[in-house]
Amino acid sequence: MAKAAIGVGSSANDGTGDDLRSGAVKINANFSELYTELGDGTNLQTTSKAQTLTNKTLTAPTINGVVGGTQTSATITAITTAGITGTNGALEITPANNVLEIRGDGSSVEGQIQLNCHANSHGQTIKPQPHNLNITNTMLLPKDGNSTLVSEIATQTLTNKTLTAPTITGAGAIAGVFTGNITGNVTGNVTGNVTGNIDGIVGGNTPAAITGTAISGTSVTVTGTGNALKVNTVTTTQRNALSAANGMIVYNSTTSKIEAYAGGAWVQLH
Repeated sequence: MAKAAIGVGSSANDGTGDDLRSGAVKINANFSELYTELGDGTNLQTTSKAQTLTNKTLTAPTINGVVGGTQTSATITAITTAGITGTNGALEITPANNVLEIRGDGSSVEGQIQLNCHANSHGQTIKPQPHNLNITNTMLLPKDGNSTLVSEIATQTLTNKTLTAPTITGAGAIAGVFTGNITGNVTGNVTGNVTGNIDGIVGGNTPAAITGTAISGTSVTVTGTGNALKVNTVTTTQRNALSAANGMIVYNSTTSKIEAYAGGAWVQLH
């Protein structure tokens, strides 16, 4: 209700003001409204008792104690409470268990953190794997110098990385100096010097330097131990199917002979 003002007349004792009873009624009405607004209608709620304030604007407040509940929209510029401090625009949070937890909505939306650009026109969101994958783990940020996280799909250049037991698939190029072992099948061109053992079938054009001896050809198998050299073993049928060129040497398991292609024909070497 509007404030009930007591009529006091135009001058002292001029008989135009409220009588004592009317004045007392207005006083009681004003106090009743105050007790209702600031208490339960009978008792005032003092600062030591819990109170619920609705639609209030706090200007430059100092908040002490534990802050709880759900905030749907708020801007915090300076606040001091249990585990939360703010100085010069910085917000520092120190949870009791040192874990800041951003909770999901309990239905379909994961907890997320969005980091905006300086203009706040767009941002990047950090969020966990979805609930149905049952993922619980710990992610460590890169150590040492400034760095960028590695993406599963983005094109990036990685420097000074060691890959343990990797599987490399797809088209691409491998360049540089390699000092370890390479095992498995290689389909494609190998350019450069190879120092070490090569076990398996090498197909295609393979100019290389192996222990000082140049080897090239369209079908070459080189294996052996120590100073032993084993050439490609084929049957007569397989030999005839080769794209033969002068200088090609094979071991014919059908004839048990070493044969060479010379002058447009296969000849046996004795």
